[in-house]
Amino acid sequence: MGTNANPLPPGQQAVQLAVPEGARLTFAGPPQNLTGTIPLVNTGPDKQKIRTIAVSGEKLQGAANLPLKEIPFYARLSGGEQASLPASITLHAQTPPGKYDFQLTVGARTLEATAHVADVVDLRLDPSEITILAGADTSYTRTFVAENAGNVPLPTGAQCEAPLFDSFDLVSAMLAGLHKGDRKSAESMALAFLNEWADLEVGTLITKRTPMILGPGQKISVDLEFQLPAGLKPLRHYHANLQLYNATLSVDIYTTAKAGS
Repeated sequence: MGTNANPLPPGQQAVQLAVPEGARLTFAGPPQNLTGTIPLVNTGPDKQKIRTIAVSGEKLQGAANLPLKEIPFYARLSGGEQASLPASITLHAQTPPGKYDFQLTVGARTLEATAHVADVVDLRLDPSEITILAGADTSYTRTFVAENAGNVPLPTGAQCEAPLFDSFDLVSAMLAGLHKGDRKSAESMALAFLNEWADLEVGTLITKRTPMILGPGQKISVDLEFQLPAGLKPLRHYHANLQLYNATLSVDIYTTAKAGS
């Protein structure tokens, strides 16, 4: 811990923990941003600064996966001033969720503390957008890099489904439906519009893959097979969004003149 430009031995430092004996501090959040507060008091007459706080704990690993020895912490306290200041701790991103006990040291006092690490689900796909030029085939395979950047295992099943939509926009669908309806009947025109709107969903896009469990920090290459629904029209544009955990894959499908043949 640094105080002003001339740090003193811990027993002589003016800034101390302002908590009663037996108290325990609590930090909580995802591994890379555990937050809490640290009560401090400047017992001396002069302004003091703190730039780091010493920590110790057998299971605490820092961002580089090395034992955590100190945390950045900046405070400036005038003589006799006390304050409860926010603090954050950064652990390795794949620190498993759970409770971790450790110690904080400021000046001559060491205080027990507990870190409650939350679950983090963070699946990443690269690329996150693909384009398929679809001809007469109904199945296409693409290769992706999947990464589990969170701290919990992520099981992936063998199949995923999402509705596939014609890119024909809603306004165009409304105008086409109104044009097809009987203009003498509001009910007929509304029904024609709703039918045209319903036709924007053309079926279900199915993706198939080898089922697996992606461990925290694991990054692998995986093949996805895209199975297109029957009845896609030639020379059209279709779109789907596939959701897997927090990851979204945007799929654009452009059909050639051979589509549906």
